[in-house]
Amino acid sequence: YAAMTVEQIRATILRVLSEVAPNADVSDVNPNVSFHDQFEIDSIDFLRLMTSLEKELQVTILDFDYPKLSTLQGCEDYLRPQLAA
Repeated sequence: YAAMTVEQIRATILRVLSEVAPNADVSDVNPNVSFHDQFEIDSIDFLRLMTSLEKELQVTILDFDYPKLSTLQGCEDYLRPQLAA
């Protein structure tokens, strides 16, 4: 993968989120509020989001880091260093 911009990372996260939670309105996401609180996704959906992001972006997300990725901002902050290489 070539280095990704913040905008590309965000777009990918939101696209994957909309695939995992089709009823979520990702056009109006608050980057600092958890996906669970905004879209009522359960732990299974969240796990699918994490594994889908790993596949899509070809990165490793350690399970003990999952709490860091509970928000859009958290996902961006976690993924940006891995995707900037």
